[in-house]
Amino acid sequence: MKTKDEIIRVALKLFNRRGTRRVTTNHIAAEASISPGNLYYHFRNKEAIIRDIFVRMDETGRGMFAAIFSKSPDPAERMEAAFRSIQAFNRRFIFFKRELPALVMGDPKVKKLYLASHRAHLAMIGSLVDESVESGYLKPMDGSERRAFAELSWFLALYWINYLEVSGEPIDDRGIQRGIALSRFLLEAVRSPSSRG
Repeated sequence: MKTKDEIIRVALKLFNRRGTRRVTTNHIAAEASISPGNLYYHFRNKEAIIRDIFVRMDETGRGMFAAIFSKSPDPAERMEAAFRSIQAFNRRFIFFKRELPALVMGDPKVKKLYLASHRAHLAMIGSLVDESVESGYLKPMDGSERRAFAELSWFLALYWINYLEVSGEPIDDRGIQRGIALSRFLLEAVRSPSSRG
């Protein structure tokens, strides 16, 4: 494994375990068994490491979404698969979920990356909603209703793990199933009567 990749792997592990505030570049270097100077050769500071993790995280997320949306033509299956994948993804990068507002508001470069990612993922969900309305799976909706449904769906998937954590609930299969049930409930509210039979 390349040194840069090892630094990212170790940083992700430490950030997930302790949070970004409690982890220094010296902690990362020690855990990666390299000198701080070697770490600084690859990354100027901890913020640069966080940005690199975000870029990798975003690439993984976009690829995951594209794969899900290209597999099943059934909107309900795609929504459920997307929800499950997002939750697994969020667990893998839990530090970012826990610290999202602070990381985004504290670093203009992370904010720019995050907003581009957010818009791209929301656009993918919006396309799925449009396809589902056009195919008759979802009831007819105007543009603002479609956007609202896409945003609600994205919001639920994006912040479900945060909700479980702040509610004192474990992030386990049972908790994920509850989120899927809520996602289905949301979908059923806008499903067309003709698609139910």
